[in-house]
Amino acid sequence: MNISVEYIKYLRDRFYETLCLFEEKNEGLSRYIESFSYELYGLQYLVEDSKTIITLLSILEHFYDDSFSPEPDIKIIRGEVFRCISLINKMFKVGDST
Repeated sequence: MNISVEYIKYLRDRFYETLCLFEEKNEGLSRYIESFSYELYGLQYLVEDSKTIITLLSILEHFYDDSFSPEPDIKIIRGEVFRCISLINKMFKVGDST
């Protein structure tokens, strides 16, 4: 299945938004991550590279756990968010210009 460039941007933006919500200690963070996980779970059936989707889901699961921590390690979360964005770029073979 062909995934649109707009959807790829949307996925990257959702991961970046996760970081923003962590940084501002948003009360809706855990619900946001839970919703994003449901969406990403369904994507694994639409792409060839389901291993990467499973990796992204695993990272989101850890973010979910971190969302309940009173002081999550933002440095680690930031690194993992940018790792996720990089994995999305590789999975869909896009550059930073999209």
